[in-house]
Amino acid sequence: MAQKQKVFILYPPISKMERYSSKLGSVGGEQLPLGIFYLAAYLRENGYDVMVCDAEAEKLLAEDILGRLEQFAPRFVGISSTTVAFHRALEMAEGIKSAFPDMQLVLGGPHITSNCDHAMSFPAFDYGVLGEGEITLLELLNTLSGNGPVERIQGIAYRKDGQVVRTERREFIPNLDILPLPAYDLVKDMGKYAPPPSNYRTLPVMNVITSRGCPNECTFCDRNIFGRKYRERSADNVFTEIKHLSEKYGVREFAFVDDTFLINKERIYELFDRVRREGLSFPWTCMARINNVTYEFLKYLKENGCWNIAFGIESGDEQVLKVIRKNITPERVRVVIDWCYELGIETKGFFIIGHPTETLATIDKTIDFALSLNLNAVVVTINTPIPGSQQYAEAHLYGKLDITDWSRFNYWRPVFVPSGLTEELLLKKQEEFYLRFYMRPRIFGNYLRGFFRKGGLRRFRSVMNIFLSRESMGKVFGHFWASGKRTGAAGQRGND
Repeated sequence: MAQKQKVFILYPPISKMERYSSKLGSVGGEQLPLGIFYLAAYLRENGYDVMVCDAEAEKLLAEDILGRLEQFAPRFVGISSTTVAFHRALEMAEGIKSAFPDMQLVLGGPHITSNCDHAMSFPAFDYGVLGEGEITLLELLNTLSGNGPVERIQGIAYRKDGQVVRTERREFIPNLDILPLPAYDLVKDMGKYAPPPSNYRTLPVMNVITSRGCPNECTFCDRNIFGRKYRERSADNVFTEIKHLSEKYGVREFAFVDDTFLINKERIYELFDRVRREGLSFPWTCMARINNVTYEFLKYLKENGCWNIAFGIESGDEQVLKVIRKNITPERVRVVIDWCYELGIETKGFFIIGHPTETLATIDKTIDFALSLNLNAVVVTINTPIPGSQQYAEAHLYGKLDITDWSRFNYWRPVFVPSGLTEELLLKKQEEFYLRFYMRPRIFGNYLRGFFRKGGLRRFRSVMNIFLSRESMGKVFGHFWASGKRTGAAGQRGND
């Protein structure tokens, strides 16, 4: 029997300082990068011997990774990289090529998909996988294993005669149920993964993604990986994953990290009716759009374990909301947040400052609006036009965009400054936003009560680390409440 080909899949070793522009990032939670574990499961199901290395979560050094490669001795190395992590992905690729010149390196993820010519200008990467990766990567590895031609493979990039060649884009996977569950058994230590300290009720907690593609039109989003066509796993398929994680790994809480988990109400009813029939019960959180919920639907969610929903609000100025094509209104935001407050569902609002056309007045209006809402938490990031987004293409029309250092594209450092504003002003207003929101008795009291819930000791230790760091209070609250989803910057870790 022929020996299986070996594949090493790497998430590069970016530090929390680089990801969050602050050492406080170490208390900001850690999501399992589901994307690479989906890839691992699909390749393994199709005959490959796979090792996965999440170098960020394990805090590995380059020599640690090279040591694992030497021991495993794969023929292929796949590296998944966001824009903010690309410099680390490149460093590792060059180090691997130097130490193991016969290994073939394949780059995938958000950065190469949206910025292919830049990524493939570095010879350490032999091939690139563009967009959704499972089927494309399998076909590429099968072809390379048989020494066949790669020209007909859809969705890849390679070099020919010194030029970067991109093949025809592959269609998105229409039926996500064909994919196996992520290869959870390849996770080195499940205990390394948990949301930020104030984003869970009990431990262990695990993030789950149940859909791909976003049909909405927000100009700051890059949809190159999964596209705009919404595709979802069936309720039965999602239930299988929940049951597997509950029974095999003891998971007691779930964070559904889809951009639009609640978009299909009938699927949600089917899923949680099944959960109830099977005798399961667990707290859970999700992200949703303001215009995807009704009062009765929220009531059903509360009755079936939902305790926290994060909503993308972005701005309190109606004209800015129109410019970024958010397709919501401040009035609707207020209604939905009030519904959640009445029902006892905690809410987090995602806000961005530094939008195209933003002014000091619109930022102040957004801060005042956020303080007027019955929100439990906010996450305030700096507008960052990611390659592949509409804002990236149009940034020059509204201000100045600095692309000299991709490692700055982390949502916490201004790389885009709207006309009439300054980098210093954006950072000052972000700080003010956090301080004014959290230093109110109701919010600060809820923050303190979190120490007495299950998992409170872990929260307390996180806070001690924060205050010992002597960083500003605005950053303290930013990282204590921040969601790994939005602060993952150029593509979330949850599904990179």
